[in-house]
Amino acid sequence: MQSRKDSGFSLIEVMVTSLILAVGLLGIVALQGIAKKSLADTDKQIQAAFLARTALEELRADTRWLTATSSSSPSQDSEISDILTNAANSAALSNMAICRNVAGTVTIAVSWQIQNTAAASGAVNGAACGLAIDNRRQVVLTSLISEAI
Repeated sequence: MQSRKDSGFSLIEVMVTSLILAVGLLGIVALQGIAKKSLADTDKQIQAAFLARTALEELRADTRWLTATSSSSPSQDSEISDILTNAANSAALSNMAICRNVAGTVTIAVSWQIQNTAAASGAVNGAACGLAIDNRRQVVLTSLISEAI
């Protein structure tokens, strides 16, 4: 026959086990928030990379802008703007900004606002395109496009 004090768990053992379980569950809940934020950032990065690649491919496919007289002529700027209209519209729909710099090489940068930070404007076209921007993340692609494919 068993004595009364050998059967079951004591109140202290149950409380310690409950405390350990609660701390573990709180850690798992905190990790869910971090994972969700990371997933959202990764999604934006994938969208930005796709937009930047699309913009470069559009410039490779339509080489009208290469026939402009100088690398910074208004006609070339207008041609590039016309070619990249679809990419710029897609970026705007996704709350992103796209910029370009054409000087020897072609640089396309797509930037987006970091969550829970103060708003900052996207990069402007020209030499500043692709430089770091406070409170924004970006994907920068650079390519050499010198002639028709």
